[in-house]
Amino acid sequence: MKAFDHQDVQLCASILSEANTPDDALIAWSSMQAQHPDLVGIVCLDSYRRSALPPSVKKYTNAPLNYLVPYFESEHIYFLEDDLLRDMFSSNEVQFGIDYTLMLDTNIASYINKLVRGEPLGGVQNKVIPLIDEILHDDLNFDSLFYMVENVKNVINLIGNEQRSKISFWRSLDKDFRSNLVSLQIFRSIDCKEYKRTSNPKPIFTYRNAGRRAINFAYDFYASEIGKEHILDFVLVQRMILLQLIGMVKIQLSSNRSARNKMADYFDYIHEVVGAYFDRESIIAHKYFLNRNSIRILNKMHKGMPISGLLKKLDNISWDMAAPRFMEKLITSMTESSEGRYFIPMFVSFDNNLRELLSLFPVKGAIYSKSGGELIPLPKINTMDYFQSHGCGDYLEHLFSGPVKAERMSRPKPTRLSVHRCIKREYRELREVISPNKKMQPTQKTRG
Repeated sequence: MKAFDHQDVQLCASILSEANTPDDALIAWSSMQAQHPDLVGIVCLDSYRRSALPPSVKKYTNAPLNYLVPYFESEHIYFLEDDLLRDMFSSNEVQFGIDYTLMLDTNIASYINKLVRGEPLGGVQNKVIPLIDEILHDDLNFDSLFYMVENVKNVINLIGNEQRSKISFWRSLDKDFRSNLVSLQIFRSIDCKEYKRTSNPKPIFTYRNAGRRAINFAYDFYASEIGKEHILDFVLVQRMILLQLIGMVKIQLSSNRSARNKMADYFDYIHEVVGAYFDRESIIAHKYFLNRNSIRILNKMHKGMPISGLLKKLDNISWDMAAPRFMEKLITSMTESSEGRYFIPMFVSFDNNLRELLSLFPVKGAIYSKSGGELIPLPKINTMDYFQSHGCGDYLEHLFSGPVKAERMSRPKPTRLSVHRCIKREYRELREVISPNKKMQPTQKTRG
């Protein structure tokens, strides 16, 4: 039995999700009676004023440099772990490191490539230059992990092929993508102390060294056995999110019924088509049904709209919606390799739509296993309370009732192939809803 299946762990998560003070958090953690030493708790507390972010990072949450998108709802984070609590009670002061990294998205990676190559930035120069200048002056940790994940959709068809060598895999990648990866290696080698003194960006790596590092990093991330396994697992989650997103839009455009009735259809769709319930996407679906204009990234979806490029657009949105899952994976995996005792993920982006998507489902905390890598998020919004307040609680209860859940769990586990078939079928139905009188054209291909 996994730790998260134990009732005492579930009780702790429930109490912790409502905690406001350190005492509340300690009471919640003590409910497990030290029976799960492998677990770690992270929770944002309203009355806890100590910031987990250093001032050099915190300033990127405020205008005019507020491009930081954190996983947790605030920087006032309290940490819980049996060993840590024992140290706290046996000593007046306990010090521990908190590691972080600023993950760069595709747009910023492309801007850095232009900077490294001495190319003009155009209209975004006034945003990019001050941000890069501050990052270098503050000597902040940053990486391209999120950028690599965003581009999984462009390399997924290569991952399934046997790669003869790192060089052959590298050459199979898109030319612009390779250029960005090399420039990111050059950029991260800039001597920040020298830059702070002279404002002259001097990279330590030569282009040849940066290229070699980029080749190794790309291969390890995408094509090594471990990398391939993680990527294919993540792609399956993203495919299931895309399937849910297609269902959301199809249900929204199919009728003018109330949000409550549409939510009943959505939960039926989750049970019958998707076969797995996702908290975050269900909340987003309901907010979309309440007011289609409230989800800016979806508000241009309407009957009669051009079909061309629609599946690709939905696919891109679903990759954005999958971003929190990647951040959750980093909390568990990076903790093992980081210098700090705990790891806080965040990324830097100019993409307002991406920022909005994460704000729709603020995360108060998380509990994760140090050895197993599993994590359960603690949403700021209590899902059952939310749906009950909107008259949809009975639908969610039915979805998780004994017979319904047992029937869902008895089915074969979804695979990329089975989910891909569902996506093709449901997308055909969505196109019929959008353009019922138009002759159907061959379905667009999605990667993965």
